[in-house]
Amino acid sequence: MIKPQHLKKIIIVISFIALCLAGAIFTNRFFNREIISQQTAKLANEIDLMISVMLNEESDLQAFAKDNDLSYLVGENERLTLLSKGGLIIYDSSHEKEAIGTRSKRPEVQAVLAGQAQQGSALRDSKTIGEKLLYVAKPIYRNGDVIGVLRLSEKYAGFSDSIRQFQQVMFVAFVLLVGAIMFLLLYFIRQNNEPLRFILPALQEAIDHPEKKQELDTSSAEWNQLYQSVNRLMRETNQLYYQQLFNEEKLQFLLESLNIGVFIMNSDLEIVSANPTMHQLFNPHEPLENGASYQLWFNDEELQKLVERVKQEGQELQAEIHLQTPLEKDLNVVLRILQPDSQKQKEYVGIVYDITDIRQIELIHQDFISNISHELKTPTTSIIGFTETLLEGALDEKAVAKDFLEIIQAEANRLYGLIQNILLLLRTETSLAEKDIAFVSPVSIIEEELSRYQSKIESKELKVTLGIDEVADKEVPSDYFQPVVKNLLENAVDYTENHGKIHISLRMKEQELIFSVMDTGVGISEEDQSRIFERFYRVSKSRQRNIGGSGLGLSIVSHYAKLLKGQIKLESSLGEGTKVSVSFPLK
Repeated sequence: MIKPQHLKKIIIVISFIALCLAGAIFTNRFFNREIISQQTAKLANEIDLMISVMLNEESDLQAFAKDNDLSYLVGENERLTLLSKGGLIIYDSSHEKEAIGTRSKRPEVQAVLAGQAQQGSALRDSKTIGEKLLYVAKPIYRNGDVIGVLRLSEKYAGFSDSIRQFQQVMFVAFVLLVGAIMFLLLYFIRQNNEPLRFILPALQEAIDHPEKKQELDTSSAEWNQLYQSVNRLMRETNQLYYQQLFNEEKLQFLLESLNIGVFIMNSDLEIVSANPTMHQLFNPHEPLENGASYQLWFNDEELQKLVERVKQEGQELQAEIHLQTPLEKDLNVVLRILQPDSQKQKEYVGIVYDITDIRQIELIHQDFISNISHELKTPTTSIIGFTETLLEGALDEKAVAKDFLEIIQAEANRLYGLIQNILLLLRTETSLAEKDIAFVSPVSIIEEELSRYQSKIESKELKVTLGIDEVADKEVPSDYFQPVVKNLLENAVDYTENHGKIHISLRMKEQELIFSVMDTGVGISEEDQSRIFERFYRVSKSRQRNIGGSGLGLSIVSHYAKLLKGQIKLESSLGEGTKVSVSFPLK
């Protein structure tokens, strides 16, 4: 198949050759016509002389031809034919046997006899002599009437030898001229196409391999601007390629690092791309390959319906879903349509937020508000009730009034302690750092807290032992360590029955200080150990409300263990006692 650009060249070349040939043919015909015209005029002049000779005779044409030898009137290579007014041959100088009969149908004779012209001429092959002759005929008039026709023919002279030589020279010159023009034409075409021979392969290579950096030689001054533009285009293509790779790497890193699930579905609702978080949420054990149906990905019926809805309605949808398998999760799902151009099919992008922790925090927050409201309500109600009783007259009874005031004092102290514990939970490392924190010996803090609970220890006849290694040179932040010691010691004293034992340990292990309190109290069941550090959480059997606890003690210990950059460890068995250890690094 001929390429369009080659076809155009072929058409140009053929048109040029055809134009040259047409010029040569026209020139040849022009010269032929000139030769025929000159030879015709010569013969016509000779006929006029012959007619003037014949008209001097009074006899008719037949008698004239019979009585006179007309051959003297005919020149070499000429042929004279005398015709009657009807076209019948009266005399023919060739004296050939075939030179008889009529010639009225010959074009040169017919034109004269029909009165169409005063002279007729024709160029044709003569059947009589077998050569090409030029015939010229003229009518013979006498007294205004046509009495006959005199026809003179001569062998067609054609081009002379010099003219033929000239024609040959002209033909050679024409061929050379055409060759030169063709050469120049092809040269200029090649020159015009020269940049394409270098640019097109370079551009194709830049398209196929944009990662390769290419540069065209711009030494040609004529095409320098074009080469410069192409070089700039290839440089920008190369830069765009690497910029796209860089953007894809950033996007890939971002998607892989996000804690948000992101996935893309094609028009057939097949997952064509999904980040690792999606696999962790829906297929943590057996990751699916790209191209799997959304039904294989999402086992949740509610989520499947959401995907079907976004395809049917064709608009963005958002819903909160509680996932049961493979893990129980609360998810917020957003599905959006990627608007394509006219040549591409629709795609769908989905974003999945794991809001399980948020819902748990909200639940803990609700429990916290509910519990704190209840804990504050109990002592406040008692204080209000006993105060109203005193105001209504019980104040006059000293014994009753004293008992009521003691109860009010106890409930107020309980309320104050609860408020203090809540404030302890609300304190953070930032708020503690706002004031100067005193670093003291941990032994002094333990001894101070033991002295506060000494009366209660004695009343319950508890046996308290200390196991303290050599840590006299160690110091701890008192505002961090004191709440830990206070609450662990308070829990051990409160929840250890009479005549029980409490052991307090303080030791160093490598660069960590380990503080632990072990008691022989009621203990904590395995079921409750997972929630014992939650705020306001009480174990129904082992932590009775008549003890007066608020359920914040171990929450405070856990909170301050984190502020110390440490860890807390719980060991307990129901009915056998509890051991709580807090370890943290010393700066």
